[in-house]
Parts: sequence; C-alpha cells; structure tokens
Amino acid sequence: MNEHDSSTQTVLKVGGSLIEVAADLIDYLIAAHVDALVVPGGGPFAQTVRHYAGRTDETTAHWMAILATNQYGFYLASSGAELVEDLRAVERGIHILLPFRALYERDPLPHSWNATADSIAGWVAHQLNADLVIATDVDGIFSANEVISTIAASDLTSETCVDALLPKLLEKYELNCTIVNGRQFQRVVDAISGHNTIGTTIIGRK
Repeated sequence: MNEHDSSTQTVLKVGGSLIEVAADLIDYLIAAHVDALVVPGGGPFAQTVRHYAGRTDETTAHWMAILATNQYGFYLASSGAELVEDLRAVERGIHILLPFRALYERDPLPHSWNATADSIAGWVAHQLNADLVIATDVDGIFSANEVISTIAASDLTSETCVDALLPKLLEKYELNCTIVNGRQFQRVVDAISGHNTIGTTIIGRK
C-alpha cells in the first residue's frame, strides 16, 4: 500500500470472526489516534438469521441480516466509540456505523447471501470516496500457502475471505481494498494509515 493523503477517510470493516478481540481492537485504534468509519460485520447475530432464513424469503432475511450488523455495531461501541447512522456526519476519530437505516433508505445491494458486510463496506467506501480496509481473522488471500500482496479484483474467481459480490463492486466503483488480520492490531493501524503491512490489496481501480 502507498501512503495516502491524511485527509482521505478510511472505511474499516471489522469482521464478525473477530468478535472475541473486536472490543480490544477498537480500544487500540482509539489509542492510536487514527480516523476510520467502522462497518460492523454480522458475526453470530447474522448466523442466527441464517439459521432461520429457510423459513422466510430472501428480502426479509436480507434486512434481518443487516439489522444483525447494527447489533454488532452496538457491541463494538461499548468500548466508547461513537455510534453514527448518517454516513456523512463523521468527524475525526473512530466511529461505528449502524448501517441499517442508510441501506434501508437506498436499498443498493442485492438481497442475497453473496452480499454481506464486506459489500456493505464497499458501498459505504464508494459513497464517501474513502479507502477500504477489511479486518478479518486471516492474514489475507493465499496462494500456495503464501499471502498474496496484491491481486486484481477480476482475478478473484473462487471463494476467498471476502464475499462473492465484493470483487464486482470494487471493479464497478474502481476501488481498492486491503485485507489484514484484525487479530494483529498494529497491522490494522498501518493499513488505515496507508503504510506497508502484511495483507492483501485487491485492486479494483483501473
């Protein structure tokens, strides 16, 4: 990754797989004085929706799953970070987005399990013309048991650690995305700051 302008906003998706360390991660980011709008994953809250999804239709399950990200958002904010619902009402520091209202008003994503919080974060980053970082429970995208430093979005043709829709959105929005291991807190700080770190950058920008 290259150093970015200090005025560039970052959207940080914090995956549900990090729930055991997520509150500590938010504390670390606040102490590091970095700026990011955090998009929560769905975690165990979305898994509950998946469990019952077969008893309802895709649209109902879609909105239930997005409400699950709000639940995770409240959990993340228990560390003292501020909750926001308006995408553009964000100042410096760490803020936790409750995505449901913005998505329900605009309905920008397909009602499918192919579109998870990864795609929500991609859409939010596009709306804000922001950098996109995804913190998950792996070091990045692997090939031959090694982390790939960069890969084109168009080359992601098989299942990876991001959802199936995100590579298409990165191409559509001409947006890059950096994946880092959220259990390594300093890597997340480095990715937000635009510094080189261990991880994978998915290139959607032409």
